[in-house]
Amino acid sequence: DVVKVDRQFVSRMIEEERYCADVLTQLSSVHEALRAVGREVMRNHLKHCATQAIRAGSPAEAEAMYDELVDLFHKHGR
Repeated sequence: DVVKVDRQFVSRMIEEERYCADVLTQLSSVHEALRAVGREVMRNHLKHCATQAIRAGSPAEAEAMYDELVDLFHKHGR
């Protein structure tokens, strides 16, 4: 698991009292890796869960999914 390895590497860097700028650079890399995972999870949610709720669900289920998607985009679109 890449994220676990990166987290362990950052922890080791901190324990070894590595230069702060190097730790911050590595943290930035970890952050971008997590964002990439988040994008894939969002894509999967849109492709499967949201599509199913909107196409096959009741009007109330579709509206609930639209609300959920707006919330997700607001929370994770930064």
